Amino acid sequence: MTDSLGQSQVISYLEKIAKKGVDYHLISFEKPEVFEKKRPLVEARIKDSSIVWHPLPYTKKPPVLSTLKDINRGWAKIKELQKEAPFDIVHCRGYIAAILGQRMKKHWNTRFIFDMRGWWPDEKLESGFWNSPVYKPVYAYFKSLERQFFKSSDVTVSLTYAGKDEIVSKGWKGADGIGVIPTCVDFSIFRAFSEDTRTKVRTALKIPLNAKVLLYSGSLGGNYKLEDFVEVYKAFRAVAPEGYFLILSKTEPEPVLQFLEQSGVDKAHIVITSADYNEVYQYIHASDVGLIIYSITYSVIGRSPTKLGEYWAGGIPAISLKGVGDLDLIMDKYPQGGILVNSLNQEELKDAFSKLLNSELVDREYLRASAIDYFDVRMGVEFYVGIYNKLCEQTI
Repeated sequence: MTDSLGQSQVISYLEKIAKKGVDYHLISFEKPEVFEKKRPLVEARIKDSSIVWHPLPYTKKPPVLSTLKDINRGWAKIKELQKEAPFDIVHCRGYIAAILGQRMKKHWNTRFIFDMRGWWPDEKLESGFWNSPVYKPVYAYFKSLERQFFKSSDVTVSLTYAGKDEIVSKGWKGADGIGVIPTCVDFSIFRAFSEDTRTKVRTALKIPLNAKVLLYSGSLGGNYKLEDFVEVYKAFRAVAPEGYFLILSKTEPEPVLQFLEQSGVDKAHIVITSADYNEVYQYIHASDVGLIIYSITYSVIGRSPTKLGEYWAGGIPAISLKGVGDLDLIMDKYPQGGILVNSLNQEELKDAFSKLLNSELVDREYLRASAIDYFDVRMGVEFYVGIYNKLCEQTI
């Protein structure tokens, strides 16, 4: 919960759902290096709610064995809590949590929600993290578990309709047992565009007020290949010779800058920094176009880029490859939201940037309204409350 995604995609939901009469016990695994620093932020947000937080230490090494250790630690906590008051529903965000959720269903017939958050085993394989032959049985194991989760869960939640279609077409679960909700945005945190904020951030980063700025917010490496960033940046600079590339990421900046410089791009116009979750909107205001970039592999059917709704909330359009999750459908519905390209071909990218950087075509109010229409966290709240109510009725 001390990670940005934990705060944006878990706490933002739970604190609002809790107000509707839901009592939560939240078990999470926290990275020791950030836990003590960010713990007060999480505790402050849930202080007056019906959320009881049980943070456990996350262990990363050695691979596989550390995960087994965390699973055992999580199960011990669940058994301890179950003695106090049996749970109606276990809501599992991701595959590791679903191992525990499936076990709860088996032992106590707890209603089990498999909130898959993308096709995790395939993401690990395609990113290169599980490329070693050592991980071949690990991948096979989790793919077999995935089928079990589909079958045993009372509800499976997919971030995309493309992911739901895949599950149904393969016969892994019926359509009635699958819900779809994209990654949502809390608009009380991601504020409407402000010229004053734009000026303040650009001044602090030493970016000229009249320069065009391409923003990337998110992770680097793995499925986010630096070679792809080079191609995009080259096309951007061809259209905006004095433009800047602003990268907002927790990734160590020096290796990234070194790679980009070795690839022949102008390091002087690249700014890499990081920000807390509640500060990200300021950097969006300071930018002109938001970048979404994934390697187009099998797992992208489950991708729902959090950053799209955040970019739109701050009034900037996005550029991305076609074929990522539901982006094609979303851009058809909101045609002023950005441009999807077929490939990272320089001419196609330059044509896209020529259109996106034309400020006369950017309607910030339209973009924010589109974000609220499709990505509002309140819709996510109603979605989950509806599932909880249905499952509790079935229990009765």
